[in-house]
Amino acid sequence: MRIAHINVVSNVSTGRIASDLCRLARKAGHQTLFCYGRGPVPVGIPSLKIGDTPDVTDGLPTRRSGAPARFFRKLARRVNNLSTTAGILLHAGLSRITDRSGFYSKAATKRFIRQLRRFAPDLIHLHNLHGYYLHLPTFFDYLKTSNIPVIWTLHDCWAYTGHCAYYHLPIKPYLKPEDAPAPSAPSQCLLWQKRCNHCPLQKTYPISVVMDQSARNHTEKKDLFTSLSNLTLTTPSQWLRNEAAKSFLGRYPIHAMPNGIDLTVFTPCADERRMQDIALFYGLDQLDGRRMVLSVSAVWDDRKGLDHLVELAYALGEDYCVVPVGLSQSQIESLPDIMLGLPRTANVNDLCVLYTAADCYVSLSQGETMGMTLVEAMACGTQVICYDTTAMPEMITPQVGEVVPVGDITAAADAVRRLCDDPKDPLFCIARAAQFGSNLRYEAYLRLYDQVVHPKA
Repeated sequence: MRIAHINVVSNVSTGRIASDLCRLARKAGHQTLFCYGRGPVPVGIPSLKIGDTPDVTDGLPTRRSGAPARFFRKLARRVNNLSTTAGILLHAGLSRITDRSGFYSKAATKRFIRQLRRFAPDLIHLHNLHGYYLHLPTFFDYLKTSNIPVIWTLHDCWAYTGHCAYYHLPIKPYLKPEDAPAPSAPSQCLLWQKRCNHCPLQKTYPISVVMDQSARNHTEKKDLFTSLSNLTLTTPSQWLRNEAAKSFLGRYPIHAMPNGIDLTVFTPCADERRMQDIALFYGLDQLDGRRMVLSVSAVWDDRKGLDHLVELAYALGEDYCVVPVGLSQSQIESLPDIMLGLPRTANVNDLCVLYTAADCYVSLSQGETMGMTLVEAMACGTQVICYDTTAMPEMITPQVGEVVPVGDITAAADAVRRLCDDPKDPLFCIARAAQFGSNLRYEAYLRLYDQVVHPKA
C-alpha cells in the first residue's frame, strides 16, 4: 500500500505522531511519503516539503566531481527554501488581515498536487491542514476528483469551526466556591454547531486582527470537507469524537483512537548523575527542598492556563515550587519569584528527567483533545492532576492522580498536597501510560488502513 501523510510540521507534536505512523507503516511493508508545510526534514522516512520545487535542478549534471553543478543545485535549494518560507509568511500575513486561513498558497498547493500524483497514493492520511501552507479549495478538489480513500485525524477542533482550533472561552481562576462561574454560563462557544458568526475568539490562533469572516469560513469549509465520498475521521479522544459528531462532519464514520508515545523514550530516569546534571543545568537547585510541581507546554497561551498556575503557586505557599516548562523569555521574566519558569527543553531526554524529578505533574489547561503531557508524565512514574474539562479526565484513573473542577485553584492546591503527602505508586502510573504505547496504538491505524482501502475484505 502507498500511503501519503500530510501535516503542517514534521518534528514536534502532531508531526511526531504522523512520522511515527509513517515509520510503523514502512516497517509493516507499506510505502509512505510524509508531506509537511514547514520545519526540519523528518529523519529516516521519505518526505516532501509542500511548496518545494524539486524539479528546479532537473537537467543539471549529476557527476560528483562537478563543482558548478553542486553550486547550482545548492543555490536552487536555497532559493526554493526562501520561496517556501515567503509563501507561508504571506499566507499568515494575509490571514491576520482577512481571517481566511487556508484560502491562500494556491500555486504551492497546485505544485504539491503534481508531486503527489507522481507518488500515486492508495490512501491519504490527513493531519493538521491549518498552518498557512495549503489552499483548501484546490486541495479538496483534488481529493474529490481522485476519489482516493482519505483518513483525517482531527488533532484539534479547527476542521469544523469557522475560525478557531479550540473554542473554549477563558475561565478566570477562582479560590472560593462562591466565585465560581455560574453553572448556566457556558465555558465554550457553541456557534460551530449551527453556523459560526461574530467570532468571540477571533484573536486566537489562527489570529485575525482586522476582519471576522468566520461565517464565510464555516460555510465554505462545510462545503469542501463534506464533498468527499470516501472519508473516515479519527480523534485522539472520545470527547473530541462526540464533539465532531455534533458538527457537519458527523455524517462520516468517526473512530476514537488515542495517540501513542514512545515508551522507550518516555521512561523514568534511573541515572543519578544525569539527574544531578540536568537539575543543575535547569536551576532546580533553586527549589531548596521545596516540592516540585511541574507543568509542560510547547506554547503557553491563555487556554493553557499560565495565570492559573501563578494562582496555584500562591495557594500552595512556600513549601512548594510550581515549575512551568516551555515558556518564552518574556513569560519567564513575568513570573513571581515563588515560581521557577523554564524554556523549552533541549531534547526529550531532558524533559524525561524533569518529569521524573517532579513530585507531581499538573495540567491546568482549559481545553485539550487528549492531554499527551499527562501520559508522558505518567510514563516517567509521576502522578498527575488535571481539570475536569474536555478530554483530559479520560487519561486519569484514581490510581494515578486526581481530577478537579476547572478554575478551582483551592481544589487543585488541595489535590497537590494530598498527592505529595500520600503519593500514588509510580508503577501504577507507568502501567497506565503503557496503555498508550505507540506500537499498541498505531497498529490500530494499520488495521484501519486495510479496512478503508479494502472494505470488502
